[in-house]
Amino acid sequence: MNPLARRGGTHEVEGLDEEFLFHLSRGTELIGAGDADGARAALERARTLRPKDVKVLGLLGQAYYRLGRFEDAGDVWQVLVDESPVEPAARVNLGLARLKAKRHADAARQLQIALDLNPDHRKAMGYLGLALLEGGDPAAARAWFERTGAEHMIARCDALLAGPAGAEEEAAPPVAVADEGAPGEPLPAEQLEPLATPVPVADLAAEAPLSGSDAFDAASAALAAEDERAAPPAPIAQASPPALSAWAASRVLALEGAAPFAVQDGVLAVAVRGELRVRLEGLFAIRGQVALAGDVKRFRGRVTETPFGQGAARMYHASGDGVLLLRAGDRRLTALELGGEAAYFREDAVCGLDAGLAFENGRVPSSAGELNLVHIRGQGALLVASRGEPVAIDVVPGTPVRLPLTALVGWTGALTPRLGPLADEAEGAPLAVELTGEGRALADPEAVAEGGGGGTP
Repeated sequence: MNPLARRGGTHEVEGLDEEFLFHLSRGTELIGAGDADGARAALERARTLRPKDVKVLGLLGQAYYRLGRFEDAGDVWQVLVDESPVEPAARVNLGLARLKAKRHADAARQLQIALDLNPDHRKAMGYLGLALLEGGDPAAARAWFERTGAEHMIARCDALLAGPAGAEEEAAPPVAVADEGAPGEPLPAEQLEPLATPVPVADLAAEAPLSGSDAFDAASAALAAEDERAAPPAPIAQASPPALSAWAASRVLALEGAAPFAVQDGVLAVAVRGELRVRLEGLFAIRGQVALAGDVKRFRGRVTETPFGQGAARMYHASGDGVLLLRAGDRRLTALELGGEAAYFREDAVCGLDAGLAFENGRVPSSAGELNLVHIRGQGALLVASRGEPVAIDVVPGTPVRLPLTALVGWTGALTPRLGPLADEAEGAPLAVELTGEGRALADPEAVAEGGGGGTP
């Protein structure tokens, strides 16, 4: 239950929605009118109300970009990419922001992914060529300019590849491009503009336009759709393969972060600095010096001989100094900071525990099955796996919450679990857990998306 709804009925929630829509509509109108700073202020306020709204993220990134705040634009569009990883337009805008911020390897990487998603995206080809050229790889850049038919950019690459003689020719003032709007001709770097709206065109068409922003939304969708209808690229056979160094540089994983658990493009990076616990399912590389030993369960303060997990899903104690790289697969991995609190999680949902966390295994038995739990407390980060993004459900005294075991992630607060059927007297009802007391249940709606009600895990 939403705490706002409990205190003030629906009016406060409706007021919150109205405030969000006002700031989003205002920001949309201002950015359409060319007032980037005014749009930024309105959209930043809208983002505080809905941090992951795709329209807010897309437009706020544009406002930052037009203000020359390219790092901020890239950071906002990175969130949008995380939320919509298969949307090429979001990747193109992120790559463009990184290009303007002179982060050429990051730009090339995002633009290459955009082209993996949509091989015919001509703007992505041109921007990738610029990122490679400015990053010092004219040979790889030339291959992409060939595919777009950008003759003056091909000539620039040829001059650089020709050596000193070509460099002298390149040093001369460039010839003005009279047909900058011609198909395939990328604009000069200082005139590069992001796509109108880096969110799926289908999403824009499906949503009702906000009051006062009909024209801008329609223009945004039309621009994005027009980009997809651009003329086909030159035959692939005419392009040279990318240089190995640039290709590898565009795919380098960022491994130097401070967090113990980080997910990047489907790869889980586990930073071992001393010791921690992690399941090794999907392990494909170990960087540095890391020792691994199978971990065991702890019951009532005693260390047992029972393995913590089985097979590839067993929990391991990792020690040393290095990074473990694991394939995230189709799991959604969420890193959380416990911050001195205590919580219960379903045992198979826990994938990693920082060194500062203490844990104890437990179970809730019943005649129909059992629920295996991990009680975690202390200071540090933990890693939780689910099928979709978890949600929280308030539990208040006198109002229990019941959910199938497959949907349970865990809970916080003073809650008591009891196992039973999800629906009384319903034939074939799955085994469920009923939580009573005061706290919050953490649930995974996607875990029952296919089965309708879930089953016994």
